Amino acid sequence: MNIPEHGGHPGSVSQRRRWLFIGMVMLVLIAVAVTGGLSYYVGSNLIHPQRKPITNTPDAYALVYKTIRFPSAVDQLQLSGWLIPATGETNKLVIEAHGYGQNRSSDAPALPVAKALHEAGIAVLLFDFRGEGESSGNKVSVGLYEQRDLRGAIAYARRLGYRHIGVIGYSMGAATALEVASADQGVEATIADSPFANLYDYLSRHFSVWTHLPNWPFTPEILFELRVFDHLNAHRVDPERDAAKLGQAPVLLIAGTADKTIPMSNSLALYRALRHDRSASLWIVPGAKHVGAYRVEPQRYLERVVGFFDQCL
Repeated sequence: MNIPEHGGHPGSVSQRRRWLFIGMVMLVLIAVAVTGGLSYYVGSNLIHPQRKPITNTPDAYALVYKTIRFPSAVDQLQLSGWLIPATGETNKLVIEAHGYGQNRSSDAPALPVAKALHEAGIAVLLFDFRGEGESSGNKVSVGLYEQRDLRGAIAYARRLGYRHIGVIGYSMGAATALEVASADQGVEATIADSPFANLYDYLSRHFSVWTHLPNWPFTPEILFELRVFDHLNAHRVDPERDAAKLGQAPVLLIAGTADKTIPMSNSLALYRALRHDRSASLWIVPGAKHVGAYRVEPQRYLERVVGFFDQCL
């Protein structure tokens, strides 16, 4: 009688291998489902941040102001804001654009900047981006559709008769300001405080700051799902690429050496992209954190902002 050299029936080995393969496939599918579901949950929360209430108003700075409503460009969402007229007759106005998860008054420099500009004879318009503050909408796109909001604010200012318009933006608002200024030659001067250079590249490296999850595999999954399910394509927000369209329009970039949220390297990349623009400048503030230059050097910050717009508008 011939006895098989290997124990067990040959079919049982093949069956074990088949079940092992099926088990591995099931584990992979479960892992994909878990990471995909978690990615969608985190991504959805990021584009629907909890609104910060308006807790401060121009009253705190003894400023006369008017509460305004105006439509966003393209989709006509109703946006809320304040108009602070200048002390005398002027056709100069500066629009302030806030950061992610903030509102028209919550970025530290917003109202002090408004007061300083007002005293210099320049009108100021502050407003809430879509889905934030008291504006309509329920989705924050980190600079993509916010461009429509800023364009709506510019159109509103022009309807009021302002002809010399500048923009100062903070963080997300800074990148949005650069993108809009590159497409609208009517924006005569732009200050970008702590902007990112390219949204996709920035998120690819630093998304874990916002998600509190490991970059791999979650960052690629979240970016993919936001693009597929929410039509948010991070590649479309690229101030570094679009800097060439700014021509010779004056730009002041502000960055802090201690910024871990949007590192100073972003502003350096933007400054290199603006090397053709003789009116571009970069102010690096030692020790300043994200949108923190005002906290480190408040008096100099206001002097530089006012001086820039006073000269360029």
